[in-house]
Amino acid sequence: MHSLFFGYSASPEVLRETLYRAASEAASLPGVVSSVSWEDLKVDGRLIINEVESTISQSSVGLFELTTLSSNVLYELGYALAQEKRVVPLLDEQDKEARKKWRDFSLLSTTGWTGYRNADHLKAQVSNIVASPPVPLWEDLLSGIEVPVDETRVLYIPSLKEDDASRRVSRTLDRFEKFDIDSVPFDDYANSPLAWYTQSIYQAKYAIFHFTPTRAYLSELANPRVSLLAGIARGLGREVVLLMEESEETPIDYRDIAIKYRNAVHLENRMNEWMEGLQAPALVRTRKTKKAISAELAALRFGSHVAESDKAGLEQYFVETRDFRDVLDGEAVIFTGKKGTGKTANMQLAAEALRSDARNLVCPIKPASYEIEGLLEVLRRFDSRHLSQYLIEGLWKYLIYTEIASRAVEEAEERPAGIPAGSPLESLRKCLEDKHLGVGASLSARLERLVTSLNDLLEVNTDLEREQIEQARRKIGAALHGEALGELRVLIGQSLASRNRVAMLVDNLDKAWERGADLELLSRLILGLLTIVGRVVDEFHRENPKKESVNVTLTVFLRSDIFSFVRDRAREPDKIAVTEIEWRDKELLARVIEDRFVAARDGKSSAEELWTSYFTQKVRGIPTRDYMLSRVQSRPRDLVFFANAAVDRASNARHAVVDEEDILEAERDYSQFAYEAVLVEGVASSINLEDVLIEFAGEESIVDSDRLAALVSEAYESQVDRDRSVNVLRKLGFLGIEVGEGEFDYGGTEGEMKRANVRSRKFEKSSGRLARYEVHAAYRRHLEIRDA
Repeated sequence: MHSLFFGYSASPEVLRETLYRAASEAASLPGVVSSVSWEDLKVDGRLIINEVESTISQSSVGLFELTTLSSNVLYELGYALAQEKRVVPLLDEQDKEARKKWRDFSLLSTTGWTGYRNADHLKAQVSNIVASPPVPLWEDLLSGIEVPVDETRVLYIPSLKEDDASRRVSRTLDRFEKFDIDSVPFDDYANSPLAWYTQSIYQAKYAIFHFTPTRAYLSELANPRVSLLAGIARGLGREVVLLMEESEETPIDYRDIAIKYRNAVHLENRMNEWMEGLQAPALVRTRKTKKAISAELAALRFGSHVAESDKAGLEQYFVETRDFRDVLDGEAVIFTGKKGTGKTANMQLAAEALRSDARNLVCPIKPASYEIEGLLEVLRRFDSRHLSQYLIEGLWKYLIYTEIASRAVEEAEERPAGIPAGSPLESLRKCLEDKHLGVGASLSARLERLVTSLNDLLEVNTDLEREQIEQARRKIGAALHGEALGELRVLIGQSLASRNRVAMLVDNLDKAWERGADLELLSRLILGLLTIVGRVVDEFHRENPKKESVNVTLTVFLRSDIFSFVRDRAREPDKIAVTEIEWRDKELLARVIEDRFVAARDGKSSAEELWTSYFTQKVRGIPTRDYMLSRVQSRPRDLVFFANAAVDRASNARHAVVDEEDILEAERDYSQFAYEAVLVEGVASSINLEDVLIEFAGEESIVDSDRLAALVSEAYESQVDRDRSVNVLRKLGFLGIEVGEGEFDYGGTEGEMKRANVRSRKFEKSSGRLARYEVHAAYRRHLEIRDA
């Protein structure tokens, strides 16, 4: 006998009426002992969330109407899922937008849904469900692995809108060092599989979900997912808090666990109170979950498609490239690549490789977006370009010096012998404690102190811009503690002269690069770092009777579209040395998942066995390996996502191997992932990328220049905007231009695009037809673009 719970939205009224009637009448069905809807739980006109959760916990089957993707219903579905209930999503078959919304939502794309037309039809569907209920979805999510629960871990899903409120939350969390903050931004993780999110939630004891304001870009994609994940966290018994602006409508189900904030300061105060109320970290627990996938598929573990979440795995199966050797050898000054090409993975593995040699000192710098924004706020107060440029270079120089000093002392303190009394390292430690907040001070703390010092300077010296250049620079230098840098340089030289190398690795500069950001000022901040790199390295290499030479190298990891924007604003762009990571070699790209497969099998299987024993032989008549490589953007993140999605599809369907249908369905999941990723990567462009991308829906994959012009003209009236949009689409790899018969070039750098333009023009002339463009295969399934 089954107890049913019906979750559905209160609007539209017609939908509510249909569900309420079906829920009421379902109680009379054979095999049903009770049937309750959320409306049956109202007490004095109020809905008590504890009653809802208790009823879901006591039910055996939960039916959730998701036509409107109601936040309340998604939350309830997540709760039921985590309570290991049998869950059945319901969709109105006659709602033309319902299926599209379901696909776009993506987290449940591998889960079946039940359609209905009216109350009678739904009642008949419920009768079938009761007769043959589905397996609890929870059994598919953790796939038989041992999942540790870390009492120190706080899962944090930030808002997609990087405003002051969001930055203050990040800054607040950074202050609580006794907790491990696991930040999972949607712009990096996009539509990762639900199994991945579930494992991340399970491992954490606490969970913070920051809803994106509905007026913000991509909020309609992010917030429904947050609602489902928050329900899962609540169902697992995690301590949960939801953050949302006071003006936003609060769904009834989580009104009691939400922090509604008026402004950024209000949110910061409330978050401080919440974090201070958390229990002290205890021991780690481990739970063995049910095994849902076949033994054959159990070996297919490709790790996370995001490097930050796969640190341990990368050490086993990282694919080295020539570019990686440039970083290790100190040859790369600026290391660029598109989103997902492996910049962070290269940084992490380079840091580990360099640390393995005790003669090296490794100093990674990864400023958070709110830290960078703090610097930008100060820079906005400087009208004089020469003073602001001097300030930018001084900021970076100070941070580099203090980070080197801090890492040197920190490493020495970890040695058994510690720091000898009277040694240069002891003097360096004392210098840090007396003048630079001490060894344990975070980058954030030092930046905050600098920002305060500079703001104080501007308050006292309101006419700083009118002073003589040298006098103004001296005051800025004092505010930046510039007088102490000379002492730091001497002590660093004395402490590290015997080291083989001091490697500075700078990453995360793209975190503040978003829609609405002051890109001109941000590019100047980044350009200041790129400018100062060579100067700082030279200063450490020079020696005199007081200053000993130190072999310092500095590598900056930067997204290629950001580097292109910054380089265009440099006075001498040709003098900026850069190494760009590329994956044009398909064989090298295939190794990204093949090496992971071999590592998961402890080297007992060959790469070939992956394609002969675990995947179907062909897809649409093409060898599976070739098919998958041809459908993804040439970068590791994309291929790993696609492969994992295929395995998830196969395991949920209880297949012994990944068959053709699994791969084609996974391609749809991947295509949405790629589409959302390109939207995020394009947010800093001066156009609304979504407006033009949607115009390609239903088109052929190859269009000539006339048809392309017609498509972009639907989105933009200005010819300038049309040209710019095509340029952006090519830079992001959405469009390739034909350079030979059936050969399309997708190169996105300025140099690659110029060469492709020349080749295209010559081919257009020789072929006697209009120039043609091709939409990359990665985006076709989501936009329902037909292969030519």
